[in-house]
Amino acid sequence: MKTRTRAIIFIVAFMTLSAILAYSSSIQLSQSDTQSLSQGVEGISGTVLGIFENNVQIALVEFVPGFGPAFGAYSSYNTGLALAALSQSNSTLGISGFELFLVLLLTPIFWIEFACYSLAVEESLAVIVSFKNRDFRTREWKWLVYSILFVVATLFVSARLEVDLINFLK
Repeated sequence: MKTRTRAIIFIVAFMTLSAILAYSSSIQLSQSDTQSLSQGVEGISGTVLGIFENNVQIALVEFVPGFGPAFGAYSSYNTGLALAALSQSNSTLGISGFELFLVLLLTPIFWIEFACYSLAVEESLAVIVSFKNRDFRTREWKWLVYSILFVVATLFVSARLEVDLINFLK
C-alpha cells in the first residue's frame, strides 16, 4: 500500500474515532449506567503499568485485520460513555461529558493515544490489502512489526504522561 493511502486512512480513522468519542461523551445516561460506568473507570489502575496495559490491549486488538476498525469504534464509543458517566456522577462540577471531551483535546495524551489507535486501525486495513495483493510476506509484515513496536513504546510514554497529569491535577 502506498504511503499516501496509508496517511489518508490514518487521518480518516483518527477523525472517525474522535467523532465517535465526542458523540458518545454527550449521551445522557441512566443513573444505573452512570454508576456502573463510573465504577468501571475507577477499576482501571491509575498506575503507569495499569494504564499502559489497558491501552496496549485496546491497540493490539485494533491491529486484528477486519475486526480492528470495528473494535476501535466500539472502544471509542465506550470511552465517550465513560466521560459522560464521569461528568454525570460529578454533577456538582457543572461540566458535561462533551466538555470533558473538549478538555481532553487539550492534552497531549489524547493526541498520542488516538494517533496510536488510528495507526493500529490503519495497519489492520493494510494487512487485509496486503493479503489481497499477495505481498504480506514480502513487505507488509515489516510495517506490521514496526507499527506494533512503535505503538507499544508510544503508549508507554503516554501512560507515564497520563499518570503525571493525574497526579498534577490532584
